[in-house]
Amino acid sequence: MRGIEAALKVLTDNKGFASESLRKLADREKMKAPDISLASSLIYIVMRRRELWGKVAGTFLRSVEKLPAQVYAAVLTGTGGLMELRRFSEGVLINGIIETLKRNKENQKYISLVNAVLRKVNEGGAEILDRLKKSSSLDDRALIAGVPLWFVSGWVRAWSRAELFEIFDMFALPSYSSVRTQDPDALLKLLEEKNIRAFKSDISDAIRLNESFLPTELPGFSDGLCSVQSESSIIAASLVKKFYSGRGMILDMCSGRGVKAGQILQECKDATLEGWELSEKRSKSAASELERLRVSDRATLKTGDALTLEPDEAPSFVMLDAPCSGSGTWNRKPESKWRLDWKKFDAITATQKKLLERAVTLCKPGGNVLYITCSLLRQENENVVAEILTAHPECAEISSMFDLHGAAFKRGRPYGLYIMPCNAWLDGFYCSLIMKR
Repeated sequence: MRGIEAALKVLTDNKGFASESLRKLADREKMKAPDISLASSLIYIVMRRRELWGKVAGTFLRSVEKLPAQVYAAVLTGTGGLMELRRFSEGVLINGIIETLKRNKENQKYISLVNAVLRKVNEGGAEILDRLKKSSSLDDRALIAGVPLWFVSGWVRAWSRAELFEIFDMFALPSYSSVRTQDPDALLKLLEEKNIRAFKSDISDAIRLNESFLPTELPGFSDGLCSVQSESSIIAASLVKKFYSGRGMILDMCSGRGVKAGQILQECKDATLEGWELSEKRSKSAASELERLRVSDRATLKTGDALTLEPDEAPSFVMLDAPCSGSGTWNRKPESKWRLDWKKFDAITATQKKLLERAVTLCKPGGNVLYITCSLLRQENENVVAEILTAHPECAEISSMFDLHGAAFKRGRPYGLYIMPCNAWLDGFYCSLIMKR
């Protein structure tokens, strides 16, 4: 299966997450690497700024969203591809989309229409994009940033207008991989041997790569030498080492696939950790990750609801990497934002408050709770922390966390610290460190 055909199939079927759908399709159809790469690029382009491509195409065709599913996907894919694929012939892209549509008899009456719209986009789309980029309208700038228009009001409540324009500009930056390793010199040597460009970060212990990689593509991954992890995630998890007393168990309340748990156990050499995860699939992935890093002997993993599970012992440090909107990672993982609405968002913030309440309740007196989200919205960050601190006078925020300086860091109002997505290796994160007296 060719890349364009695969991209349209994944975008049309909309079953599960696109990356997983493409992987299964590629395996089933025995797709070649260049076709997988093209399909992945097209899917990412559409998912990242879906509403923008609808706006551009809609300039030449009204009611784009009322087209049949595959035709609609073809218009968005063609529009996004024409605007962003710099090393791909416009004619080849348009012809590939048209040929794919022709294979479905139900699409025949739309062939000429799609062809005409995409050729008009090719001629005038760049001018439309340039106009939107220079606009003073928040909606226009949100389109360029890939922020869903229904959610603009949520951003307005979190940041000033000037700050929003700055954040939206950050969302236009590319996303590249960063790597965590215990032996940077050895890893850099391996990367150099594979002609993979890399260099040390100036704000963390990460190694920065000049493109995006799957973990299994990197030398040393299978041997546990390195982990692909966003630099913001590395910085956030490193706060555990900085403030862990060295005594007592560490509880990772929402351990996911175990990436941060692995980092903590590698950095805190004598610590034991208990990880909780609701998803059995992610819990199994966490077990594999800790085995790969050779730290599983100091970890206990439990599958279940963090609101009801009980720790084997009272933790002296609790890390809560809370489920969130993921707004700080929308540039890197764009698909999740299109699955959100206000009802789901309100449910997320309600869960965050319950989880943080449980975290401070479980933590030993004298211990610490680290609250983390990959969101840039006050509703999920300062507001949640403020509510818990008000309800628990025995708790206070640790201000000494705020010794990170530079453009990448911004103090919350009034609680916590934001890591801003100001370069290709940083996602938007929020951290707040709470001490229980």
